Amino acid sequence: MRRRFLSFLLVTVIAASLLATTCSRPSARPNVLLVTIDTLRADHCSAYGYPIATTPVLAALASAGTRFSTAYAVSATTAPSHASLMTGSAFRTSGVLKNGLPLPQEEVTVAEVMAASGYATAAFVSSFPLRSRFGFAQGFESFDDEFSIPESSEGRRSAPVAHDRMAGATFDKFKAWLDKRRDTRPLFLWVHFVDPHFPYRAPEKFQARWPADVDINVRHYDAEVHYADKQLGRVVEAFDQHAGAGGALVIVTSDHGEGLGDHGWMSHGINLYEEAVRVPLVVRWSGRVAGGEVITAPVSLIDVAPTILDAARVQQVPPSFEGRSLLGTLDPDRTIFMQRRSYSGKEVEDTAVTGEMTALVRSGAKYIFAPEENRREFYQLPSDPHEAHNLLAQAAAGQDAALGEAPAAGQPPVEKASADGGQSPLAAEAKRHDEELAAWRRSHPEPQTAGAPVDKEDVKALRSLGYVD
Repeated sequence: MRRRFLSFLLVTVIAASLLATTCSRPSARPNVLLVTIDTLRADHCSAYGYPIATTPVLAALASAGTRFSTAYAVSATTAPSHASLMTGSAFRTSGVLKNGLPLPQEEVTVAEVMAASGYATAAFVSSFPLRSRFGFAQGFESFDDEFSIPESSEGRRSAPVAHDRMAGATFDKFKAWLDKRRDTRPLFLWVHFVDPHFPYRAPEKFQARWPADVDINVRHYDAEVHYADKQLGRVVEAFDQHAGAGGALVIVTSDHGEGLGDHGWMSHGINLYEEAVRVPLVVRWSGRVAGGEVITAPVSLIDVAPTILDAARVQQVPPSFEGRSLLGTLDPDRTIFMQRRSYSGKEVEDTAVTGEMTALVRSGAKYIFAPEENRREFYQLPSDPHEAHNLLAQAAAGQDAALGEAPAAGQPPVEKASADGGQSPLAAEAKRHDEELAAWRRSHPEPQTAGAPVDKEDVKALRSLGYVD
C-alpha cells in the first residue's frame, strides 16, 4: 500500500511540475507512437543489412530518423521484456519474470506519467501475454486487447478461443480509434504486432516473395517480418496525419528475437545469444532527430521510456527509471545487462534448462553466465558476431592454461593460477564479469512474489501460443 501511494504521489508531482512548465510558454510537445513488433531479430531486417527486402518501411523510417545498430532487449520473453520497456527498469525487480505474471500496480509506467502529463493514451496489443489482466493497461485510457478467431494468426484459427491477432486486424482497430477521436490533447499510442511470432504463416502473397533456396522456416519467418513491416507502414501513415506543432515521434523496436536454428534453437526465451536479444530500434522525429544517422553505442529497451518522457518535456523522470534518453549523448562503453529467469528444470527443444542466466555486453565483449547449467561463455562480438567461438571453452580445452575449470552448479568460478602465480587476462576479465553480474543481481532483488505460479487457464492459453512455461 505504501508503494502504491508513493507511486501515485510521484505521478501527481510530475504532472504538477509539467503544468508549471508548459503554462508559461506555448506547448509544442509531439504526438508519440511506440510500435513493438514481437519476435523480430535485428539481423533479419533489411534496414539492418539483411540481403532480402524484409523491412522497406523500417528502412525508410531509419533514413528519415536514427537507427540504433546495437540495441538489446533485456530478456528473450514477451512479458518481461515489455515490462522493462514500459517501466524503464529491469523486469527482475517487478517480478514479471515470465509470461502470465502480472505487472504490479505499484510499478510506475511511462503511460501513467504521460497521462498525468496531459497526454491522451491508447494501446492496441496483439497477443495474450500483454492483455490488460496482466497489468499492461496501466496508464492507458483506452486499451484494445479483444481478439476474435477470424482475426487470429493464420494457423491458429482452428483453436476454440483466440489468443492473438494479426497485424492487419490490429491496424484496423488502431485506425478506427484515430478516426473517431475528437480529443485535442497530444497523443501517446502503443501498437503491438505479434507477427512474426511462431507459427510463421504470413498471408500467401507475402510467402511467395522469398528465394526457394532459403530454409523453409526462415522463408516463412521472413515473410511474416515483411507482412508486419507492411502493416507498420499503414500505422505510421495514419499516425502522421495527426502530427501537430510538436511533430510526430515514432519509435519502432521489438521485445526479442528468434533462434531460427542458430545455436541449435528455433524459438526464444531460453538463451541470451545475439539472435535472441539483439533487436531493431529506430527513432524518427522529423526536424528534431537527425535523418540517416546510425548510432553504434549500445542501448537497451529500458531507454525507451526515458526517451519518450524527454521528448514530451517531462522534467521529473521517475527515480525507478534506470534507462537513459536516446535523445542525449550516449556512452559507447556502457554496460548492458540481460537476464533469463530461473527454471526449476525442464526439457526445452530436447535440452535440459535449469536455473537462472544473466549476461552483459560492454565494448564489444559479451559474457553469459548460467551457474546451474555450468555455463560460462565469453565472446568478442566485433570479430565473432555469431558467437561461434566461446573463448572460455577454448581456454578450458587447453588454449589458455591459466583459466580454471567451469564452476560447479551455483558456485563462483574456480581459477587456476598461472606458472607465475597470477591469472591470465582472460581469466581475470571473466572473474570481473562474474562480480559485475553478482552486483547487478544484488542491486535488483527479486520480490517475494517472483516465484508465484501462473494461473492454470493462463498456462493453457500460453501453451496454445507455443510457450513451454
